[in-house]
Amino acid sequence: MKDSERYVNALISGNEKVTLEIYNKLFPKINSFVLKNRGDSQDASDVFHDGLMYIIVTQKEKRTEIKSFEAYLFTVCKNIWKRTLKNKVMKTDTLTLEDKEEALSTFVIEQQLQDFYIEKFDLLSHNCKEILGSYFNGLSYEELLTEYAYASINTVRQRVFKCRAKLIKLIKEDKKYQKIKKWRQS
Repeated sequence: MKDSERYVNALISGNEKVTLEIYNKLFPKINSFVLKNRGDSQDASDVFHDGLMYIIVTQKEKRTEIKSFEAYLFTVCKNIWKRTLKNKVMKTDTLTLEDKEEALSTFVIEQQLQDFYIEKFDLLSHNCKEILGSYFNGLSYEELLTEYAYASINTVRQRVFKCRAKLIKLIKEDKKYQKIKKWRQS
């Protein structure tokens, strides 16, 4: 059994020994990230526990394959911390009590949308994933031309367009997309 599967099963079943192993192995990385990004150890602990709760809730609801538990947990925790920082900035002038359940449920929905997008992105060809990954990370058409040795800027534009169109088609063909679309409209 892979570590990812073992960790998820342990979290769901409440296996304290393996949960402690997860904590000892992965918390230091989350703690370091939060400390480097305007947080303290208590913030890191909260973020780590919220991340574990997110995994428990979503994996109980629908089991999905997690290729790297460490990378997945780190991404979840990073997104929780970014959201927390964003909320702190918005609340600097007024003191409000945050409803933790509501914040976590909103985060769960946002993370599920991101997971859905990544699932569809992974279905693209290797070349499309590379091109779109570079493009979405801010490389210009000129930089893509140089990096991937295309013949012209128009060729790069066409390739980005076709890959984006393929990704959009994969997303729209999935039944989950219709549910997401209805949810966003209400």
